[in-house]
Parts: sequence; structure tokens; C-alpha cells
Amino acid sequence: MLKAVAPLFNRHKHSSRPFKDYYSDWFSTLKNNLLPLLRRSISGESPTILSTHVEMLHQHFQSYYHSLDAAATSDPYQLLHQPWRNSLEKPLLWLGDIHPFLFTNLARSFLDEQETATDDDDFGSRREFHDDRHHDGVFDENRREDSDGFESPHVGYRECLDLYEHRPWQVAMAWRNPSEALTTRMDQIECGLRVIVPTLNNRMKNAEGAFVDRVVGDWFNCRERKGAAKVAVGADVKSHMEELVSIFLYANRLRRSVLVDIMSATSVYQAALFLEGLAQFLIGFRDHELVHAVEQCKSLSIGHNGRECRSVCH
Repeated sequence: MLKAVAPLFNRHKHSSRPFKDYYSDWFSTLKNNLLPLLRRSISGESPTILSTHVEMLHQHFQSYYHSLDAAATSDPYQLLHQPWRNSLEKPLLWLGDIHPFLFTNLARSFLDEQETATDDDDFGSRREFHDDRHHDGVFDENRREDSDGFESPHVGYRECLDLYEHRPWQVAMAWRNPSEALTTRMDQIECGLRVIVPTLNNRMKNAEGAFVDRVVGDWFNCRERKGAAKVAVGADVKSHMEELVSIFLYANRLRRSVLVDIMSATSVYQAALFLEGLAQFLIGFRDHELVHAVEQCKSLSIGHNGRECRSVCH
């Protein structure tokens, strides 16, 4: 019912462009223009160019959320049910777009990865110091003997650095040994999210419950009067949509704020790797081969469960 009557109460009845079309163009720019630019500048030697491309990509995300605000104000229902999202993206959505915890979890992954890499590197250094084995008369620091006596490669921080050998030292080492100020700020950002996210969840839940109560009660009281039920239900829908708009705008402010906070707390090299990772993550979840593989797995699973149900019922 909400879907049917919602267009009657849109704040801007003549939307110039469907949001799904905007998102398609926005995503194409991210994938085909801004991410390649950022990667080239990451591998380059100019901090100024890198800083420019980092800010371009950051503003690309910020402009997206401002456009999402406009879409929510025009027609919040389209953000509740987003047909342009695939089956991999939809579980990541929270109040109209990706969950803000995705931002903090990604940044935290960089922090945790470097802590682990540092520990591995220290452990490997201690082993090298005490290991007197040689390979063809030359000490081979890339080979270790496991508990069964077989030689196996030691994977530590050096090997991780090999993956970034085409990148400047400042980039490869950007997230190693993060400052106390950065880790403290990340803790604060995460703490704020743990408070705000449940509050917005409860607000959304209460809005939905209140709408159902109102619309049923108003319809029942007006059901015998011609036209009265339509007016009453229409007013309920309009009120509910206004609350949805308010919730979506708050959620978008939260996402924008988290991005700004992370960008403000990180160096240009850290921010570059963070934004590169964020873009890669979003692009990866729209990979056609991956989506197709997941859909096939779902179909096989549904078919298998269906056969089990039929065998039980018969």
C-alpha cells in the first residue's frame, strides 16, 4: 500500500532523474576514472598530485551522499527498496546505503594488518638471528623448516612489502606503526557509531510500528465514510514518509561525518590506501562473475532444500 500511495505525497513530484541512473554514472566514474587516477598517483613520486587525487575521490563520495539526500527528500521509498542493487550489495545496506561500520572496519583492518605484520616481522628477524642454516653455502632467509622437516617459505612483513614494490616507500609503510593519535581517534569514531547506530535502528523500528498502528486505526474508524479513509490514510503515509526522510538524512550525515573523520585523522598516504580499498571493495561487490557465481550457489541451495522438503512431505 505504501508503494502505491507514496508518489502522491512526494515533495518533488517532477524528479529530473531516477537515482538509479545517477548511481550508475557515479559508479562508472569511480571505477573507470577516479580509481585509476588514484592508483597512478599512488605509484608516482608527487605528494601534491596524490593529495589532489585523494581529495577528488573523497569529494566523489561526499557528493554521492549529498545526492542521496536529495533522492531521500524527493522519494524516500526508492531508498527502502533499491532494485539497482545486486544480491551481494543488499546485505550491506543500512538506512539507504552501505553501513557506516564498513568505513571503520576497513580502517581498522589496515591498523590490525600492520600490527600483525610487525609481529611477524619481529618473529622472523629473531629466527634469522639464531638460524645457522645455509642454502648452497649462502644463508637463505626466505626458507624455513617446519615441524615435519619440510622446507616452507616464511611469510612475513618483507613478503607483504614485495606486493607493493612498485609503490614508493612512504605508501608501502603508511599504515605501519600508526600514531597513538590515529588509534585513539579510530576508537572514538567506533565508539560514537556504537551509540548512534542502535539509536537510529530503534527510531526506524518505532516509526514503522507507529505507522502501522495509525494507518490501521484511522482506516477502521473511517471505513464507513466515503472518501474519509483515503484522506486519513494519505495523511498517515505523508507523516511516515517525512519521518523516513529525517532518518535517512541523519544516516547520511553520519556516513559523511565518519568519512571526514577518517580522512582528517590519516595522512595523505594512509588516506590514499583507505580510499583505494573502499573503492575496490564496492567495485568488487558489483563484479558480474562473482554475482553470477553467488546466484548459482543460491539456486543450487534452494533446489537442494526443495528436494529435501518434498521428500519429507511425501
